[in-house]
Amino acid sequence: MSAPPAERAAPPGPAAQLGARDSIRGELEAVGASFHSLLADPSDDDWRRPSANPGWTNGEVLFHMTLGFMMLAALIPLVRVFGRLPPWASHIFSSILDFATPLFNWVNALGARGGGRVYDRASIGASFDRAHRRLLRLVDRLPDGEWGRRMHYPRRWDPLFDEAMTVERAFRYMVEHFNFHMGQIAR
Repeated sequence: MSAPPAERAAPPGPAAQLGARDSIRGELEAVGASFHSLLADPSDDDWRRPSANPGWTNGEVLFHMTLGFMMLAALIPLVRVFGRLPPWASHIFSSILDFATPLFNWVNALGARGGGRVYDRASIGASFDRAHRRLLRLVDRLPDGEWGRRMHYPRRWDPLFDEAMTVERAFRYMVEHFNFHMGQIAR
């Protein structure tokens, strides 16, 4: 089964790929600096203070943000693999994930609450730094022809997800996700 031409995005040319690489690297570096400011700013009481995300403390939101960076490092290879397959393959995969949204939401909430209570600032900072370095290495080493690979995403998991996202868009999503949650930190 072959997808209609409209579903297959043409890979960006070399100039666009270089621009995306530099732009994304800059955005990720800025996010890293912002994250460490967020990590350093709150007092211990502020760390445990309710955030603007209902049911989560500031520390739990920061852990969730860290977990997002850890997940993206695993997601990029998945996008690259599905990007080599017919679009219907990732569509089926994303439909299965959409079906599992209640389980995902439960795990997502439980993970943030547990991680925000178990991990302290130093361990969250160290985990973020490892994931952040891994993403920067991925950006630097990603072959030029891979930026346009795309797959379908489970739209019910996050309103920031597009129906189908390229490798480039997945990196940019992570910056959007970070900025969204940064606005939930109560100060």
